[in-house]
Amino acid sequence: MMERRSKTAMLLALAAVAVTVSPAATQLSKPPRDPAGISRKLERSAELQRQVLETLANPGQAERIAANAWTQLKSAHDDMYVNNKYAQFPDPLYAGSDQRLTQALASLQIALDTLRAHGQWTDSAHEVERVRSNVQKALRLTNIVAQTSF
Repeated sequence: MMERRSKTAMLLALAAVAVTVSPAATQLSKPPRDPAGISRKLERSAELQRQVLETLANPGQAERIAANAWTQLKSAHDDMYVNNKYAQFPDPLYAGSDQRLTQALASLQIALDTLRAHGQWTDSAHEVERVRSNVQKALRLTNIVAQTSF
């Protein structure tokens, strides 16, 4: 009878530990970001980047679109960082994606800064070409990440 109580008590104690440890052990300190959401942000940024290329005749409009494209890309980049940082098994392709997105963001930022200064342009054709080149580079890099990461 005593052995039976000991075994029962031990099993109850183990069950209590398993119940309390199990959810805590599987829970991350930060919730993972939805990969489908990240993919949508990358696609949205790419679409906005294409719109920038189509609206370069109107620098003010292109500036607003470029700012939105940058914001979408930055959000996707931040989400990918969080997922990689808190993943049990980090993505081996993350380093390449991180580098590409960092370059894409820098290229978009140059294009955006150039567009913001459109009132001071002395050679519009040269500045438009500079913006086009930077947006095309950002778009190429964004597309590579979107295709290889998801």
